[in-house]
Amino acid sequence: MGDQGEVRLDIHVGADGSVLEVRLRKSSGSQLLDRTAIDTVKKWRFRPATVDGRPVPEWYQDWKWVFKLEN
Repeated sequence: MGDQGEVRLDIHVGADGSVLEVRLRKSSGSQLLDRTAIDTVKKWRFRPATVDGRPVPEWYQDWKWVFKLEN
């Protein structure tokens, strides 16, 4: 399809490492690329942030995904 672009996401990770919410910060200009980035991140598990050694929910802001075609 030839789509290329950069997607920026804000990701809310729960204390258990699961993704609680994903927000589109900046679109790539392609709905397909934006949706692919969001759907993929929702399936991930993260190592949660900690405060005083205890896991806590945290927002990770402005994650950049670059979709680039290469030959």
